[in-house]
Amino acid sequence: MRAHPIVGAGLLLVAFRVGGLAVRYAAASGGSVASRLALFGPTAAMHAGVLLIIIALFLLVADGVPRWRGAVTAAACLVFAVLMIAGLADLIVSTITGAPLTPTVFRTYRGIRVVRSNEFLEPLRANAAATLAGAGVFGAVVTWMTRTARRYAAGGIDASSRRRGPFLLAAGLALFWLPTRAPWPLPSPPVEWAFAREWLGLDHTTIRGSEADAVARLREVVGLPRDAEWLGADYPLAYRWRETALVRDRRSPPPDVVVIMIESLRAEDLLLTTGASNGASVSPNLDALAAESVVFPTYISNGFPSAPSVFAFHASAWPHRRKEIITDFVDRGFDSMPARLRTLGYDTVYVGADPHFDNQSRWLSHWYATAVDLVASGVVATDRAIVHRAIDEIRRHDARDDAQPLFAFVSTYSTHYPFHLPDDAGEAPVGIAHGLAAQYRQTLRYTDRQIGELLAFLKTRERRERTVTIVVGDHGFYTDLGRTSGLPENDNEWTAAIINGTPDLIGPPRRIVEPASHVDMLPTVLALVGDRRPSAALGANVFGEPRSDARRALAIRPGGWRLDVDGYSVVVDARTPNVASRRIAFPILGPPPARSPRVDVSVRELTDLVDAWSYLIERDRVWNDKLLVRQP
Repeated sequence: MRAHPIVGAGLLLVAFRVGGLAVRYAAASGGSVASRLALFGPTAAMHAGVLLIIIALFLLVADGVPRWRGAVTAAACLVFAVLMIAGLADLIVSTITGAPLTPTVFRTYRGIRVVRSNEFLEPLRANAAATLAGAGVFGAVVTWMTRTARRYAAGGIDASSRRRGPFLLAAGLALFWLPTRAPWPLPSPPVEWAFAREWLGLDHTTIRGSEADAVARLREVVGLPRDAEWLGADYPLAYRWRETALVRDRRSPPPDVVVIMIESLRAEDLLLTTGASNGASVSPNLDALAAESVVFPTYISNGFPSAPSVFAFHASAWPHRRKEIITDFVDRGFDSMPARLRTLGYDTVYVGADPHFDNQSRWLSHWYATAVDLVASGVVATDRAIVHRAIDEIRRHDARDDAQPLFAFVSTYSTHYPFHLPDDAGEAPVGIAHGLAAQYRQTLRYTDRQIGELLAFLKTRERRERTVTIVVGDHGFYTDLGRTSGLPENDNEWTAAIINGTPDLIGPPRRIVEPASHVDMLPTVLALVGDRRPSAALGANVFGEPRSDARRALAIRPGGWRLDVDGYSVVVDARTPNVASRRIAFPILGPPPARSPRVDVSVRELTDLVDAWSYLIERDRVWNDKLLVRQP
């Protein structure tokens, strides 16, 4: 008996999906052949199981209501075609951004824009051969589906059978259930189940063992600042200073703090970071600032892209393992730099472009007394426009002459991918034939000029001797789209940090070659302004002692997580979560003096750390503003 057209079309969908998984998990992943197969087998079974369940449901309806068979068959073929596209898009998006195609992605990046953005489309063009091959296969499958559905609807195919539906449903449930019994961690679930389980409220993070054990392991890794103690079990990572440490820095007036966050600042392209450049330096103003500042050449972002990076900087909070805090946990409590400073009397000002794009605006309006969005106000978003508006806002603050300290956050934009030189640059853009790296370097040179103008203005202020200027990148970005990855790698995480101020505030100019990241900035700024109230910061004051046996930097993406310690990185790929790779963190800077035993963190230990943190976020047990009370 010939196969029912729903079965035939559905099995093609299954084959199409498993073929994509074979490329992703079996061929493109790291680890041994055995470890890759240990992941590919269960993952393929789970995807096949979910799709067989969908096929069975369509088949049961078609066989149960014969008069609907044509309409149901047509609908099934349409749904199968959509699922082919969704499955392929899921593989592509998760490879590029690390985030599977989930409701979180659509909520954060305003729906279908995520698959219309340059970040999605350009890597497709960079891998044009594979993209065209996949499109050809998809076209052939859809053509076959359409012809078969028409013939069946017209009665040209006799394929009725009431036994297939229950059999496929049972097979699908078995294939879906069996991988859950695997004793090792598995990659992200199929896109269909990702949507369904969120709708059903089944997408919570689980932890290994008891909550008490998980919290104890998390506290051990995070550590406590010297002379601090944990506040309690309700908010396990919140701490307060012991009485012996409650000596506030009485230097007066409190310093102004100006933060310049540069979009996609690649450490590998900076002379101030590597000590070498590809030809002339493209950041002379940053280089000059670095020469009289404290520089952190091994500084990384805790997330990628901008949304988790900006949040980590402000709130000293690592990203969630698969969701966006900035979108999915807007009702949770987090410690934050500008909100705290406002309670100390600071005037807080944000100037940037289009924070609505990835939902940052929901938090910025809460954190800052003044939040300027150039795109929302109808201004063309270039770094020249951003810097000029930032200067205007700082001048407006200074004109009040009320001695109120300032916290200003200036977020640049022009070095955002695809690195198009703004029209106000006053020069011809580098042609696309020169490559993405050349386009990036030209745009960075333009951005550096604008930052130079802002830095020159800051030197003219009356409070210049009481100002700390912090320059960081939000993250890095690829200049070779053929190497895009969902992993937290140097191309997307390694950026730079410069802290400038007078010696009595930060000490003499120097390089601190130790792990550091965005989460370290909140405790650093609190120490500079003398804020000794309770905190839930995950980082450590970069000018103080480490919180545990060594300084660490953790980056979390849905595609994997990375722990930097002692010059090495331990990386877990979410596609192969049963394997950890250990590598020199920054090869371009040379090898560390010696391998440290602290590098030998197991997959289980690192995954437990990420899971426990995500668990606390989901249960709103990170921070409560009621804890922000001044201790006696």
